[in-house]
This record gives sequence, C-alpha cells and structure tokens, in this order.
Amino acid sequence: MSDLITADLVLLDENLGETRFDVIAKLAQAVVNAGRATDFEQLYAAAEARESKTDTGIPGGIAIPHCRSAAVTEPTLAMARPNPAVSFGAKDGPADLIFFIAAPDGADQAHLKLLSTLARSLMKKSFTASLREASSAEEIVELVNGALGVGEKKAEAKPPEAVPAASAQETPAASAPVKKIVAVTACPTGIAHTYMAADALKYAAEELGY
Repeated sequence: MSDLITADLVLLDENLGETRFDVIAKLAQAVVNAGRATDFEQLYAAAEARESKTDTGIPGGIAIPHCRSAAVTEPTLAMARPNPAVSFGAKDGPADLIFFIAAPDGADQAHLKLLSTLARSLMKKSFTASLREASSAEEIVELVNGALGVGEKKAEAKPPEAVPAASAQETPAASAPVKKIVAVTACPTGIAHTYMAADALKYAAEELGY
C-alpha cells in the first residue's frame, strides 16, 4: 500500500486564493502533478460538486474537502496550511488546516479506514497544534503518518494477566447509573465527516459525564 501523503502534496504558508474553490483547485492540481490522478478537470469537478452539497469546514480552523473520482489512481491526501486562512463554511471562522482527500471510485477498505483515522485525529487539539507548528512539508508528512500509524510495528501479543478471584467477603461496588446517548452521523461520501461528527459528540458527552 503506497503512502497516502508525500511532501510534494503539502502546501505550506502560501496564498492559495480567496475562496475555498481556489484552494481545492490548487490541491487537486497537486494531486495530478504527483501522478495520483489522470485528469485535473474531472477531479476538480468531483471535489467542487461535493463541496457544493455541504460545507466541509468544521470548528477549530479545519476543513476536509473530499471526493471520489474515476480520475484518481490511488487514495491520496493533499494538505494545505494557507496564509491567509480561507473560509470553508465553519461558523467560528476560516480554516488554516485543510486536508483534501481524493479517493478512487473503488477505493479499498484498508485505505478508507486510514482516511477515517486521520479525520478522527483532527479532533485532537494536540495533533492540530503540532500541524500548525510544523516548519516543513516533511514534518507534516511525519506527523500525519504518525497519526495514521504508518510504519509502526505491531506490538507483540502478551498473555493476559491473571485476575485475582474476589474473596467471599468482597462485594462489588454499586455503579452509578450512566446516561447513554444514541446519535446517527453521516456524510454524502462516507469518508471523513461521518467519523469526525461521531467523535465530536463522544468527546462532548464525556465532558458532560455521559
């Protein structure tokens, strides 16, 4: 499985235009230039159509425009940290961390799982802070690969530790009732926002004690 992101797919601290579609065009061109898509117009049209359905900006200065296209030859991440930041429709302001996900029409589940992992990582403030502080494209790639777990060795399985049996005099502590919340999240392409919304709700619920 090839790398999802490489240094030539990272645009740092550049003026990428005034609108979200300017930024998407620059990122789509980067994907084509990297040899990961065969046709700019086809890829851009798919990304523009997806962006026109619903905003891809989320709170925290983040945006994840994304699409599936027959022009894409392998699942790809392109990243921009534009200066100045550009609005992708989030209510709290423009985005300065933008990940463009370009997936083939028949993207395999292994790649899609990695893409959803990245989307979830963007909900962590420590990760986004590191992306904003990174000084090079190579450092961005390293951070993203770390979030995806790329190149990590699988931990050796250890036998489960024996759990001491409870004595006859011990009684389990009564657990306080926990309120549960059920939510349904979805995205037109099912790549990123489905999982990000789920995690945002989970983190908010935990803070409230649910």
